[in-house]
Amino acid sequence: MLHGLGISEQDEAVYVELLRRRRATVAEVAEALGLPAPAAASVMARLVALGLVTRDDSGLHTVVPPDVGLGTLIVQRQTALQQVQGRLAQLVEVYRTGAAAAVGEVEALTTPEQLATWIDNMERGAKREVLAFFRPPYVLEGDLEVSSDVPSYRYVYERVALDDPRAPDEIGRFLKSGYEIRIAAELPSKMIIVDRAAVLLPMLPDQTSVHPGFLLVRGQALVHLLVALFERVWQAATPLRLTATGVTEGVPAWDDVDVALMTYLLSGMPDKTVASRLGTSERTVQRRIQRLMKLAGTDSRMQLAWYAARSGLIPS
Repeated sequence: MLHGLGISEQDEAVYVELLRRRRATVAEVAEALGLPAPAAASVMARLVALGLVTRDDSGLHTVVPPDVGLGTLIVQRQTALQQVQGRLAQLVEVYRTGAAAAVGEVEALTTPEQLATWIDNMERGAKREVLAFFRPPYVLEGDLEVSSDVPSYRYVYERVALDDPRAPDEIGRFLKSGYEIRIAAELPSKMIIVDRAAVLLPMLPDQTSVHPGFLLVRGQALVHLLVALFERVWQAATPLRLTATGVTEGVPAWDDVDVALMTYLLSGMPDKTVASRLGTSERTVQRRIQRLMKLAGTDSRMQLAWYAARSGLIPS
């Protein structure tokens, strides 16, 4: 429980025993906990060094009240972390401006204003494609604006994001505007990719504020790797679609040929007859069935038929 303060399990056991006794010698603690005397003495010395215990000339150890001893340690750790955070900002600035950074490849955004400005520029400047991973906790209030100016929007939401009561409305707006939305059990990080030329991602996967910052990546090699990561996750994610009652998981709405094809199959027609009815070849019918099975995540025609009937894709 106290690992974060540099206190091991054995140290904590000795500390708890001293809290019970208020004061004790090394021999008394060693006997109570079944520790070798040298080990008990070493732990007691560490506790003294941490300011949790005092020792008098007779060898008697007295515990410092925990709200004082542990409270002091916590304050010291917080101060140290603040100093590290300040140093981090300095190092990020060195990295951003130094010759070691490939010219313009990675830029640190460390303030809400910088982050908001970049997102706004992204919304206005995207020309071909926007790809994004969305996962809580969210850093900025407000959603990406719905736009019809960009040919392709593909977003993947982490499943836990759907617990937010605002998510269905947001996703519904996107789907109505022609965006492709999928859901994944878990995402590696938040991420926005614009025109396969720039990527925005947080320095820490689960950070709850702008600090320590976000990275704007423009280097061709890095962007290529992050796009490849997006595509891998996208292929494994489940599509979301808009129905009359809201957003649901499943394949996008099938076209009229798909519906007719499945209707004929459910009636028991062989592939050759189905192909004749549709005015196409038997091979094309089989290819369509394989595509529908892949979209629905099924392994057999029977599973596909069950999925189609359950999802309401085939009229009753």
